[in-house]
Amino acid sequence: MDTVEELGGTYFYHGNANVTPQELFLLIFAESLADHLRIEIETAAMILAGLPVVPKRKVLGASASRTSMASKVARRIFKEARFPGGVRIDTIIGMGKIRSTNKIATVIGRAVPSIGYAQAAIICVIVAGETRNKYNLIARPKDRIAWTYF
Repeated sequence: MDTVEELGGTYFYHGNANVTPQELFLLIFAESLADHLRIEIETAAMILAGLPVVPKRKVLGASASRTSMASKVARRIFKEARFPGGVRIDTIIGMGKIRSTNKIATVIGRAVPSIGYAQAAIICVIVAGETRNKYNLIARPKDRIAWTYF
């Protein structure tokens, strides 16, 4: 038997017999997602590096808070380097607070998790498109998905 065949109204896909159209779609999605996650490990690393898990020292009048490894490493590398000409960049802190800074290390430390989330979103769009294309290639015409938005 081939890797993809039709058997009495159901499908056979990579050793899975009697697969319904919905199960076929999920099998293809899982396969495509697994292929991309093996390659895109830096996405998870950037998200994890940006999580605020490292305790910060207490400063008079401030509550105890945490920082990320990305921020610590960026501050160690760039020290007190600032953007030339007094340019200030808006950055996002936590869940939507916007703060302006001219320190290079601060901008990098705060941007790392955002870049990781953007990569994750792009991977999801790519996987969804590949899944739809492969599913429509295998499925009978009546079972095909006519998505036009990805």
